[in-house]
Amino acid sequence: MKLVSYNIRFGLGPDQKIDLERIADTVKDADIIALQEVERFWKRSGMTDQPEIISSYLKKYYGLYFPAFDVDASVVNDDGSILNRRRQFGPMVISRWPIRMARYIVFPKLGTTDSLTMDTGAIECIVDTPSGPLMIYSLHLSAVSSRDRLMQIDRLLEFYRNAPVSGGSWTGGDAAANPVELKHRAEHNWSNDEPIPIIPKEAVVMGDFNMMPDGEEYNRMVGAPDPFVGRVGHLDSFLDSWTVARERSNDRSSWFPDPCEREPGYPTCLDYCFISPHLSQKVARVWVDQDVLGSDHKPVWVELDF
Repeated sequence: MKLVSYNIRFGLGPDQKIDLERIADTVKDADIIALQEVERFWKRSGMTDQPEIISSYLKKYYGLYFPAFDVDASVVNDDGSILNRRRQFGPMVISRWPIRMARYIVFPKLGTTDSLTMDTGAIECIVDTPSGPLMIYSLHLSAVSSRDRLMQIDRLLEFYRNAPVSGGSWTGGDAAANPVELKHRAEHNWSNDEPIPIIPKEAVVMGDFNMMPDGEEYNRMVGAPDPFVGRVGHLDSFLDSWTVARERSNDRSSWFPDPCEREPGYPTCLDYCFISPHLSQKVARVWVDQDVLGSDHKPVWVELDF
């Protein structure tokens, strides 16, 4: 199974051209795709619907989009009617297999007076893979401050740890209902004749974390190293797929400053794929595709053995 995480920067490559077709071509061989910085109805990208355009290039995939950032972009026509549109920005999940259910996490952030900061968030969803259900997250953390990112990671972990307790999009049956209520529910078919979603143990978190591999935020995701045993893969947390992979590329740099004088002035690792400990033995290979030019980020690929 191949997974890829790619911050597409709304399709803007270092050649300063917006090309969503080359984005789709880059990820088309993956089974599960996590995209970030996908937008709708921005002037800079021609007021286009990018989730719809990307989906049109990947017609054999299921997909969903979460506009974590959402503001008005409506237009009043000459006749006074309103063309309702929203200027949006957020992550996507695209899958070769059905996406059984999804929930959306708007991350907390702290307002600023000098640096531009935006609402960001994550998609939490369950993909029905041939090997069983798999929890997938696609996310984008704040680029402004470590303080924001730590709050956002805590929110992510809260959702992940609470998932088995809250259950799927719906839970429970009608065995204990009284006859009147049982008849009422049957008539309205609240389950739509579908089985209750299963919350799997296995989870993969992909996205642009805007953090370094040795920072406090990284330790919040995988745990600080213990002086005696190193990092411990706790069952309620995650491991870095890069560190447990049987094979990995030489360079994990995934973000290249564009223009090149942007801080820190050299390529660095901002994009990650974290896995639940149950998957640690299944990570065959992790690599960053350094050859593609669709964004200022590079796609991070993970191959799992199932």
